[in-house]
Amino acid sequence: RRLAFQIDALPKLLKRGRFKTNRAVCAVPAGQMVCKHLQLIPSEDLPIEKLAASQIGAQLNCDPNALLVRCRVVEGAKVQGRQEVIVFAAARDFVARLMGALKSAKLEPVGIHHEFVAGLRAIDAIASPGERSSETDGVPTLVMDLGAGSTKAVIAHGSRMVFARSIEMGCRHMDETIAHQLRCTIQEARAIRLNLETLTPRAAAVAASGAAGPARPVGPEPDLTEPMEILTDEASMCLRYHRMLFPDRPVEKVIFLGGGSRQRLVCEQLARSLRLAAQCVDPMARLARSGKVPCEGLDVTAPQPGWATAVGMCLSPTDL
Repeated sequence: RRLAFQIDALPKLLKRGRFKTNRAVCAVPAGQMVCKHLQLIPSEDLPIEKLAASQIGAQLNCDPNALLVRCRVVEGAKVQGRQEVIVFAAARDFVARLMGALKSAKLEPVGIHHEFVAGLRAIDAIASPGERSSETDGVPTLVMDLGAGSTKAVIAHGSRMVFARSIEMGCRHMDETIAHQLRCTIQEARAIRLNLETLTPRAAAVAASGAAGPARPVGPEPDLTEPMEILTDEASMCLRYHRMLFPDRPVEKVIFLGGGSRQRLVCEQLARSLRLAAQCVDPMARLARSGKVPCEGLDVTAPQPGWATAVGMCLSPTDL
């Protein structure tokens, strides 16, 4: 239903926004894509995408021909006798629907990518020369795109992706936890979450008389311990998998993207639990701004980490 709403709203948006181009790049949402690591035996007769489609199709119990599959070979991974491959697969019908929506809006599709690679391209645009160096000596970095419905975790050596995974935990799950605890609406829960001073309940205040006295009664406070532990455990599993592939190249830092990274508390707790140096980036930092471009509903003078995918798509190849 959300996709149907977006398709219906696209022509109206283009008209109201006074866009000066008809070229369009499209992203396949992470929720409509399978992202999986496979260890495949290379074959001279079949391309790697065919081998991956066969395995993914068997796991999903569907015809491999019904899937659009793209693969990234993880070079240098220590896997005996096999080839480590990151597989991205989406339903062909879904991709065709996206392309049809663009054409119906009188747009020319020039690229279709996915959120994992778009986030990396947004990072690459603002990385320092040392972090963006060659694939052999780039800094191993965990990139966490904290979205509403999920979190995209990518590990890269410099600008080269070596690990990718979609974690089914996002900001909306935190809002649902608060809504359940405080018996409020999702909208109220989101407002409460964004104004939190701590992610776990504070200790009750003690009387300041010097002697131990009864605790002062306080109202119920939201407790995000469980969703934060789930997110931390999933990120830790990503780091362990990378350590198995590259035992001599530990991840050195974590970069946070996505709308959820605007909440500093979440980023700080994740970085502290993972024991990694952390950085939040603004993907719009290197975009030229004339100050005369009309803009509705967005403050381009403030950091906008939630626009990482959009910025990354704009920096992606237009090779359709």
